Amino acid sequence: MRGRLTVRIFVDVMDNLMQKNKPDNRTMEVGVARIDITPSVPMRLSGFAARPVVKATETLHKLSAKALALGSDSEGPSIIITVDLLGVQWRIASQVMERISAKTGIDPAQIVIAASHTHGSPETGNLINVLQCRGDYPTRFYFSDRLLDLDELIAIAEYNEDLINKLEEVALVAWNDRQPAWVAWGQGQADFGVNRITPGGAVDNALPVLRVTSPEGVLRAVLLNYATHGITYGPDVDKFHGDWMGEAQLQLEAMFPGAVAMVAIGCAGDSHPAKQGKAAYVTAYGSEIAMRVKQVLESPMTPLVNPPVGKMTWVELPFGKLPTTLEWIERAKTDKTIKGYYARLALERLLRGGQLPTALDYPIQTWAFGEEMVMINMANEVVAEYALRLKHKFRPDRMWINTYANDVSCYIASRRLIKAGGYEGDVSMYWYHMPAPFAEEVEDIVLDAIDRMMPHSFKK
Repeated sequence: MRGRLTVRIFVDVMDNLMQKNKPDNRTMEVGVARIDITPSVPMRLSGFAARPVVKATETLHKLSAKALALGSDSEGPSIIITVDLLGVQWRIASQVMERISAKTGIDPAQIVIAASHTHGSPETGNLINVLQCRGDYPTRFYFSDRLLDLDELIAIAEYNEDLINKLEEVALVAWNDRQPAWVAWGQGQADFGVNRITPGGAVDNALPVLRVTSPEGVLRAVLLNYATHGITYGPDVDKFHGDWMGEAQLQLEAMFPGAVAMVAIGCAGDSHPAKQGKAAYVTAYGSEIAMRVKQVLESPMTPLVNPPVGKMTWVELPFGKLPTTLEWIERAKTDKTIKGYYARLALERLLRGGQLPTALDYPIQTWAFGEEMVMINMANEVVAEYALRLKHKFRPDRMWINTYANDVSCYIASRRLIKAGGYEGDVSMYWYHMPAPFAEEVEDIVLDAIDRMMPHSFKK
């Protein structure tokens, strides 16, 4: 009798699981596309100030841009693009959004470009921004032992223009590929990310997964998110690569032939992989993510039948007190670090009659998939405390947080880290060509803006 009861319970559990995981009868139109964005010429890599001044000539992982177009014309469609790059700045994202909007008619609030933040990607500052010391860690080119050569400047400018064209192309291919699909989402967890400032400190281990399946049950695409820096490979690896994010994509696409795997990053500003410096760690972390995602795909997932409704807002994040001209002069004369070097750049700007910015314009975007899930898209390198505060205030079981989205211009440190100083709250600002750390109230400004954008049903 006991054996029969055990079998009956097992059968009931499996039937119940299959019913829960059965796709909703209502489909959503979805298009999927990918494009290769690996540089075709040797280029400097971005991401590590400590990296030797060399050009990458070899490729460990091909770099890609991938796109999902969600929803029919009548529903108000959206497009999400993921890129295997350190970041895509607003000057690039805005051009891509304008082009897509002009050709499809969709609002820019319905477009998001999310970077994986791999430190094995090419420098993407264009010619003007590099010369003006703006861009992805551009100051290091001047702080290093050798200025950029003319061919390096040209390679960056040409790659920049090619990238804009390719991001537009991949979005339009996905747009034209739209066809009925079952869409669902769920959450798992991974645990190789650790706080790089405080042992045992704040991290967000959530692993949200979005699944796109054909009506025949074939996996077409999977989008995942995990909040950990792409620095498993160190600055000594001078080859193009996607780090653990690229490896996870490769392994998932090997598990599910024909499917497109996409990676976005959560609040990873102060989180990094527990182990670094070996190719074996990259493989192991990619495998961990792939297996955890597979587990989510095979578990009950929540159907998404409504394409997202997007909102986008801009807030001003004030910097703290800027030095006076005399203080800039003193810092330029005595400080031999990046702060002293930035002081010389600031003085040059002031002497030319220019002004230093007093605040940063910061974009925030929300996508509400009906009542089932809200995706928060935040620009820049956001630290983990923001995720924890958001998940304390809103429904964590219905929340997905992307950062490095639509712009990467500096770190977004928490009040605590701004007070503490250090790299994320202080030093990094000068590498990103900002005149000072943020004022402490920026954390509340960002979170209050998100609160105003969130649908009421997602609040606790």
